[in-house]
Amino acid sequence: MEISIDESGSFTTHATDEGAWSVVVAYVTPETEKRKYRNILRRLKIKVKAGCNEIKLHQIDEPDYFAFLAELGKLKGVLFSVATDSAFNHINFINKHKENHVKTIISGIPGMKYEEGKLGLKKLAEELSKTSPQLYVQLTCQVLLILKIIENAVNYFVQRNHNTLSSFKWRVDQKDPNFKTDFENAFEKFTPALLQTFSLESPLGLFHGFNYTKMKDFFYMPGNIPEFLIERKPELLNESGLNIQKIFRDDIKFIDSKDHDGVQIADLLASGVRRLLKGGFINNNKAALLFANLMVQEKNSSSPILLTSFDDRKINLDLPLYTSKLINLVIKNCRPMLLREKSKIMPRKLF
Repeated sequence: MEISIDESGSFTTHATDEGAWSVVVAYVTPETEKRKYRNILRRLKIKVKAGCNEIKLHQIDEPDYFAFLAELGKLKGVLFSVATDSAFNHINFINKHKENHVKTIISGIPGMKYEEGKLGLKKLAEELSKTSPQLYVQLTCQVLLILKIIENAVNYFVQRNHNTLSSFKWRVDQKDPNFKTDFENAFEKFTPALLQTFSLESPLGLFHGFNYTKMKDFFYMPGNIPEFLIERKPELLNESGLNIQKIFRDDIKFIDSKDHDGVQIADLLASGVRRLLKGGFINNNKAALLFANLMVQEKNSSSPILLTSFDDRKINLDLPLYTSKLINLVIKNCRPMLLREKSKIMPRKLF
């Protein structure tokens, strides 16, 4: 499985007006589809006369962009997205959110068996507490995206192309080829710990009766779950579960988008989702339907575009009417998760 990640927006804090969207997306596809999506991107570049150069959304006429989305929609790849509106992200709420995660990391220290591990978690918590609010917002959105991919992409592809679950190739847009940005350093340093704390708060689920054997190397077998997790969740003692950190670390690279067609596609999709949320297309309804055809049904008919905020208000309830209608179009027209209606979700556990 190839996972190409990019974002659109600045992740600023507490914008004055609503609609200050920042978006992170992942285009997730079996590696066998590479040639197909490369050809689609190449045809788009020919249309805009870009040659081999990377192109951005503002360079593309709407009909050509819609044709690009329609062609992608015929492939096996799927789009996952997390979005946040800075109007809901007051710095006080962000800091409170960050403090809670720092406390969760610290609470795991007593359960660590070795002193080196305890010191490592303590240092990690201290460094996370010092991250800027803007960096923390972006980091949190990326971690939520990864969790969304691990659960939903695994459950989607296990029914359709389970061979692709034997490996996870993460490719993240690199902003500067000459040095790592603050975000890239923070992403590599904090993501494993945040993945663990987020999964404690909202455990992932798998389906009964599906063939997960291709990803057997990414499971904790019964009796092999780490002691520090058992310490916090004794009910896991004889359970199995996904090793989220191993999936994340399987093969991850920050890469110059100029050298990777998948990341270029992710960039175009991130900009498009952001424009959709802002109602910026001439034909927003058509855009919503085309994006829906790239996305996967969520539990309880919630939005495939995960809307998150750091405010106590529910972002879904405060959306402008036009955005709410577009999201409802996406919800009603996205790809089904299940191929077999009678499949049951396994009891939810820590994964």
